[in-house]
Amino acid sequence: MDMSFNFIIGVLAIAYGVYSFIQRKIAPEKIAKLQVMIERNGEKMGHSIHLFGYTILPITAGLLILYAHFNG
Repeated sequence: MDMSFNFIIGVLAIAYGVYSFIQRKIAPEKIAKLQVMIERNGEKMGHSIHLFGYTILPITAGLLILYAHFNG
């Protein structure tokens, strides 16, 4: 199997999304960006924005990049 740039970026994006999700569950008080989002947007909306931007979006982008790698 050929290790292309798309493969590496896809795996890294998925790893970052999973890491972000685990960090949110273990110690959310240590995530500075999450705390800023909570202060600006409120508890529920701050968590929702952070979950989407730092967990769901990277995992989805990584999966799409891997799909392009294997089918392109």
